[in-house]
Order: sequence, then structure tokens, then C-alpha cells
Amino acid sequence: MTTKTSQGYHHLHGLLQQLDDAEQTLAHGPRRIAVSEKKVAAAELACADQKEQIQLLKKSVDQSSLNLKSREAEVTKLTLRLNEASSNKEYDIIQAQMASARAADAELEDQILSLLSQVDEATDELKQRTQEVSELVQKTTDITAEATALEPGLKSDIERLTTEIAEADTVIPAGESRGTYQRLRDAMGPAALAIVEGGFCTACNTGATSQDIVRMNMSQFLLCRACGRILYLIRDE
Repeated sequence: MTTKTSQGYHHLHGLLQQLDDAEQTLAHGPRRIAVSEKKVAAAELACADQKEQIQLLKKSVDQSSLNLKSREAEVTKLTLRLNEASSNKEYDIIQAQMASARAADAELEDQILSLLSQVDEATDELKQRTQEVSELVQKTTDITAEATALEPGLKSDIERLTTEIAEADTVIPAGESRGTYQRLRDAMGPAALAIVEGGFCTACNTGATSQDIVRMNMSQFLLCRACGRILYLIRDE
């Protein structure tokens, strides 16, 4: 039959696993909140960048519009000069200048239309990014509320389990064995202990010798030769 000591180890092992689960869940809440807040900050930065891009596009539109008005004024002046031309040569020169100015005007008009289209696209994208920020903020609020709601219960569980473990780990022999247990627990948590099943350590699959089985059945403190965990049996071998 399974010895009382092995039962004690098994009980202690289970409590350590429960404590580790509770501590991990408690720590997971703030980590989730931090990750969500980073996503909000990144989305807000993307919105700010998008707004800046829209402003730059609008400035380009304004500048191109001013340039177009200046060129249109130049065409008007050339028209007046054309009417006052004193020779065919001067008339042809002015006409060539007017043709060039109109071509440049047409190019500016196309440029303005393109910029206005970019402004519209950027504005639509800003709306999408703003919606994303709103959704991420709500998600962060939900995660925070969930973590806050779980926190009291988890802290209570941790306090209870810590007390129960302090009682349960008296199954570990005093002296060097207890020091070894404490070091392993500090380093590995619940993985400090491992069950032997079918003659093998369930943590590293290293076989236990016949002498190891006898020692465990005699409730002796035993470490796995390969992984160094505290071994115990929970059934006859």
C-alpha cells in the first residue's frame, strides 16, 4: 500500500501546484492589463501620426492651390500682353508662354485632385484607427475589471494555501533534507516533487532502482538521480 509519507508528499505536491496556479493567475492579471495598455498607447500614437499626415496633406493642398492661383494670374497677364502684342513674333512668343502656363496649371490641378483624394483616404483611415483605440480602451477596461474582481479571491486562496503548505511540508524530514526541499521549492516551485509511476520518474523518465523503491516504501527522503527532484510513490511498485 502507499505509505502515509507518500500520501503526505502527494498532498503537499498538490497544494504546491494549487499555490503556483493561484500565484500565476494573480500575476497574469497585471500582465494582461500592461499588454492591453501598450496596445492602446500604440493605437493612440498611430492616430496621432495619422492626424499629422492629414495636416501635411492639407498644407500641400493649400500650397498647391496658392500656386495654381498665382499661375492663373500669370495666364491673365499673358492674355493682356497677347492683346497688346506689337508683332507676330511677339504674339507667337506670348502664345507659347500661355500654352506652357496652361499645361502647368493642368498639372497642378491634377496634383491637387490627387492630394484631396489622399486626404479623404487618410481621413477614412483615421476613423478606423480612432475606432480601434475606442475598442482597445474598452477591452482594457474589461480586463482591468476582471482582474480586480479575481484579485481578492486569489489572494485569499494564496494565504490559505500558504498556511496549509506550512502544515503539509512537515512531512519533509528535518535537517539537510528540509534544506534541500526548500532550495528545490524556491527554484522549481511545485516541480520540486515528482511521482514515480511504473518505476520511472514522471518528470524526467529516469528509472528508479529496486533499492530506490524500497527506500521510498520505507518513507526515506529520496532525490531523482537525473533531475534532482524529490521522488515519492502513490501506489505499490
